[in-house]
Amino acid sequence: MKINIGIVGYGNLGKSVEKLLQNNENFNLIAIFSRRDITSIFDTKVEKFNNILNYKNKIDIMILCGGSLSDIEKQTTKVIKYFDCINTFDTHSKIYDEKLRLEKIAKKYKHRLIMSCGWDPGIFSVIRALFYSLNKDFEPITFWGKGISLGHSEAIRKIDGVLDAVQFTVPNIDAVKLAKKGNKIETYEHNRECYVATLDNSKISQQKIENDIKNIPNYFKGQPTTVKFVSKEKIEKYKKSLSHRGEVIYYFKNNNENFGLDFSVTMSSNPDFTSCIVISYLNAIINLKRNKLDGVFLPIEIPISYLYPDYNQEEIIKKFS
Repeated sequence: MKINIGIVGYGNLGKSVEKLLQNNENFNLIAIFSRRDITSIFDTKVEKFNNILNYKNKIDIMILCGGSLSDIEKQTTKVIKYFDCINTFDTHSKIYDEKLRLEKIAKKYKHRLIMSCGWDPGIFSVIRALFYSLNKDFEPITFWGKGISLGHSEAIRKIDGVLDAVQFTVPNIDAVKLAKKGNKIETYEHNRECYVATLDNSKISQQKIENDIKNIPNYFKGQPTTVKFVSKEKIEKYKKSLSHRGEVIYYFKNNNENFGLDFSVTMSSNPDFTSCIVISYLNAIINLKRNKLDGVFLPIEIPISYLYPDYNQEEIIKKFS
């Protein structure tokens, strides 16, 4: 029996989730919910977000694919009351407080939410915790890029006067070299490269837009950030590049012996890779429910075996042990 799925939000991630759910033997995509007037590229039924309650008892799990700056927090608060959910909330500094806030709602309505489910936060969080357990005197260091950050790009687009934008996260190569040698990093770790197209009739100066971008908390404030104003056509060209990469580096010492671990990911499509992770955690929702567990869970809290259907967990444990 297939599990019925709904998608909230139809940007790059929503489209990727829809694509990967086509002809899936375990999950049946029922509808996409959006505040905008959209058309599904796969002819999936489209509904206004305000109609979401009409699907209570018709959809088992909602995948929330909106932006973390404002959409996911508001939408998850409403949706978790009526559905089990997965979201990709990625503002690292706010994850713990957001988990505590949503935990009260999820427990009250006896639903499950897997939050911050992506590659980072998400599976990189799991790797960092695993590495750190080896020696807590040393912390893993994470580098992202070069690649377009979907969340940061969306945050720029919400600035008054901005028509469209992309943001590339670029690691500082010198910092990466220091991390791999176990040396202290005393320089910046990343640069945020922002490319912005402004509205033709905007009365807001480019200087104000640049200042507004550099002062977005949790995204750019306090980080090395460059802003370049380009044409809409240039932005469209940049947006075709969905590749990204990331790396977790852990160097530690025990009894004067040196050890190094390195976990890296390369992806030709950031949203498609994130979608793979999200869909893999749909099984975790099912297993949490089967075991009568409700509340809010981060990937770091979920057993790996829960990512597989109950009927072949034993097989997976034998295969990979």
